[in-house]
Amino acid sequence: MSDRRRTDTSPQDAPVSYKDVDEIIRRATELMQADQSLETLTPEELQRIGDELDIPARYIDEARALRIERLQQEARSRRAMEVTRQARRQRHLLRARWGMALFAGAVALSGLVMSAIHNDLGTRALEVARQRAQVHNVLVRRDEVRARFATVTASPERDAELSGADNRVFVEQRRYDQLVADYNAAAASIPNRWVVERTQLPRSLPLSTELKSW
Repeated sequence: MSDRRRTDTSPQDAPVSYKDVDEIIRRATELMQADQSLETLTPEELQRIGDELDIPARYIDEARALRIERLQQEARSRRAMEVTRQARRQRHLLRARWGMALFAGAVALSGLVMSAIHNDLGTRALEVARQRAQVHNVLVRRDEVRARFATVTASPERDAELSGADNRVFVEQRRYDQLVADYNAAAASIPNRWVVERTQLPRSLPLSTELKSW
């Protein structure tokens, strides 16, 4: 009989060991704290408490309405704060995008400016090189004129030829020096100097008085 009772005993009726009591009580406390229904009262229960405290029902209703209004106001405030936070975040993102776009534009513009400066200085240097070749040509022609008239008796025609050859050399050298001065001034200016320092363009070109040969 005793064995049958032990066999028929359901888990709910089973004896509890002393060592399990603490765990069961702790778990029961957690379940009670998690049960939200234990922390709320129905309007009828609230009214009964008011009756016990001799508080008329209209004051209870008014107090409940004020509480509901306060909760609604808090909810609206939270929503407004969230909207403001989202708007601020969007402004920050937009500002960051604009900043990146402006930076990229500045880099692109800087590249275009540097390229334009490089091209301009390269063109100036090429003009100087061409003019130097031109000076060399008129020097060669002047030497040819001098050689041709070296044994010729002095005459107005001879003097005019020699003078004209010398004058052409002077004019072309002056033009060369002007082009060199223009290039050197441009290469030394800001921001052109930064381009010169980062490329193979010459920092300065020699004047005619600084050349040993053409």
